[in-house]
Amino acid sequence: MKNYKEKLNKILNLENYLIDFKKGKKQIKKGVFVGKNVTIEPYVFFDSSKGMIIIGDKTQIKGGAVLRGPLLIGENCKIGGEIQHSIFENFSNKQHYGYVGYSYIGSWVNIGGGTSIATLKNSYNSVKMGGIDTGAQFLGAILGDYVKTAINTSIFCGKIIGESAHLYGMVTEDVPAFTSHVSAGVMYELPLEIAEKIQKAMMKRRGLNFLAKDHKNFEKLFSETASGRKKAKVKKSKLKFN
Repeated sequence: MKNYKEKLNKILNLENYLIDFKKGKKQIKKGVFVGKNVTIEPYVFFDSSKGMIIIGDKTQIKGGAVLRGPLLIGENCKIGGEIQHSIFENFSNKQHYGYVGYSYIGSWVNIGGGTSIATLKNSYNSVKMGGIDTGAQFLGAILGDYVKTAINTSIFCGKIIGESAHLYGMVTEDVPAFTSHVSAGVMYELPLEIAEKIQKAMMKRRGLNFLAKDHKNFEKLFSETASGRKKAKVKKSKLKFN
């Protein structure tokens, strides 16, 4: 992921990044701002004591969700479980239990039930990302656009997950784009046609069509990230689980 440093900077400076996003939104309680046609089910807990919580248009917040600021949730998202100090881009889903904190979640991401992202090392040392010491004691992960996680996926802190990657089980390493990560060191390439088929299905559920420009974007991403898969020795054989 070429622009992970930009996303990392947004996580580390999230309170300042949020300021422009509250414009045009309604404050429903102290530090909580929502856009138009936002649905908030009963028994949602908001904690804005450490930063604002901003929710974009047409987003659904599921009952029992725990949202702790600073937090930015984009438009047309479906949100549940516990989320803290994170950014969710448009059309991404995390509807079920599990924790996401100090993380950047791209667009059209689907996070399966029970998926959690670690934010603190057992040693309490600062977290490295991309081989660089960030100086942050609390830091989650960066998930690129179109990423999907299976149920009960566990992602270690400081991991970079490339666009359209599929995650299963425990993720202890960075994952290249268009890659199915089965276990440590076991990764399979996700064919372009399958990635597009999945995106078409996800967009259809939102009443949207997969257009020619979307196809070009996927083709470009797949081509630009090929070297990363080769470097990580991603297998091109059919996905299988041991």
